[in-house]
Amino acid sequence: MANLTSSSQTPVYTDTGKISQAQQWWLFELGETLRLCTRFKKKRMLEFELSSDGEPIPCRAVKKKKIGGRKNVSLKLDDKAFLYRKIKLPIAAHKNIDRVIRYEFNKYFPMDAGDALFSSKVVEAKAGAVSIEVEIWAIGKTLIDMYLSMIGQRYGIEIKLLAITNAAGQVLITRNIEKARRINSGQENKATKKVLNFINAMLLLALLTYPVYKMDFYLEQQRQQIVMLERQAQPIIETRGKILAMDKRLQDLLARKKANPDQAYLWSFMTRYVTDRATLDRMQIRGNNVQITGKAPSVERLIRNLESDRRIADVKIIGPVKSTDDNRFETMSLTLTVRE
Repeated sequence: MANLTSSSQTPVYTDTGKISQAQQWWLFELGETLRLCTRFKKKRMLEFELSSDGEPIPCRAVKKKKIGGRKNVSLKLDDKAFLYRKIKLPIAAHKNIDRVIRYEFNKYFPMDAGDALFSSKVVEAKAGAVSIEVEIWAIGKTLIDMYLSMIGQRYGIEIKLLAITNAAGQVLITRNIEKARRINSGQENKATKKVLNFINAMLLLALLTYPVYKMDFYLEQQRQQIVMLERQAQPIIETRGKILAMDKRLQDLLARKKANPDQAYLWSFMTRYVTDRATLDRMQIRGNNVQITGKAPSVERLIRNLESDRRIADVKIIGPVKSTDDNRFETMSLTLTVRE
């Protein structure tokens, strides 16, 4: 089963406890990921108003701010700039109110719907009413486009969202210019929506599988660290093995030396020529004549080492030289004379 413990507000998965706690860990990871990925940004408006010359200028509240780039813009106009109508429509028109108003627009205003920006508001009707009252505000599109062109050229602003307010600051008409620009340029089509839906699905899948990936990544890091520590410790282990082998050989030589204290000098003298890993099983001394029996990786090399010393002479092999079962050593039996 699973258990979750907490350290610095981060859950750690262990192998004891209840499965419900594992679910809590999963939800915690998803919440943390969503918190990092989600950004909430409040839409801010740059407010503009008309000067005495009829040109759009920034309001006093934004004159000192840095303006330019892609912005949301609020344009304050005089109440006389708007056309206002209050009409009655059948109750069935409520579902498609904008389409109905656009179809009959020139019936109420001296312009076509395509030449105007408008907004509508349905007045709350009484229960059982067969018609609804609709308030409509409209303004010429050409006039607004002129103001927007002046704002864009003079202040270097690319307008994303436009809010047109009356003198009291009440928003009467809004226009999503950025969305209209995308529609006009043909970017918002079915193919683009399919691609975006696919991307969203992939992002959701990645979000759901991220906690598993995070745990696997952590475990892989721990495994690599263990392998690295083992590699670092391997030379130390090998060195320790060599030291123990040399110490064992030294203790054996000391024991043999202690067993023959009168022959200590010759024993010390002879062991100088015993190469690494070679052993002396037996040594007999009769005056200056010495007979040794043991094992060596190479008997021939051992004889050369002995003959290189002027104090040793008449080095001879007694009997045949045989290899051990593992072919790592050669057995030897030698006689030699030590000069005084």
